[in-house]
Amino acid sequence: MIAFLLGIFSVNNSADILIKNADLNLQGDWYVLNANIDYQLTATAKAAIENSIPLFWRLQIQLAQLRLLNNRLIVDSEYRYRIRYHALLNSYSVKNETLGQIKKYASLTEALESLSHIRELKIIPKQQIRANKYYRCQIRLVFEVQALPPPLTPLAYLQSEWSLSSDWFLIFDRQLANPNLSSIF
Repeated sequence: MIAFLLGIFSVNNSADILIKNADLNLQGDWYVLNANIDYQLTATAKAAIENSIPLFWRLQIQLAQLRLLNNRLIVDSEYRYRIRYHALLNSYSVKNETLGQIKKYASLTEALESLSHIRELKIIPKQQIRANKYYRCQIRLVFEVQALPPPLTPLAYLQSEWSLSSDWFLIFDRQLANPNLSSIF
């Protein structure tokens, strides 16, 4: 652990968490989110995982009905994800902390690939979408610096190697003429 802490000062890292694409589609009575994310972790973040330090992200989802005076936020939800290395099992796990779903992987590459694909995440029932209204839907990933172990937290706030959040990604910003269509983007 001490070698890890000393090593984070000497590594020149760059990270980029990028939401490549996302959409909201009608499946049955629900609109579901599908997204593809590119996790380009720094050497520091990878070293943390390899040293059994779990990393956490929150997927924030906002869907608002746009109105003249004030927008009406319809969905403001978060899903928390964790990636972790298990030294005794020599395996990695990705957990959706919100839904309690855990998947195990043999390599960090496989675990990150799994984390990169969000599929069929239920967001809002179709009856809550009104015809001929303007809507904005956006998502982002926020890295939880405060979830790091106490010795790392102050360093993480000061170092760009721990800037592992994405920008807001706009899925759509337009009028929805018919909420019963199979897609609203």
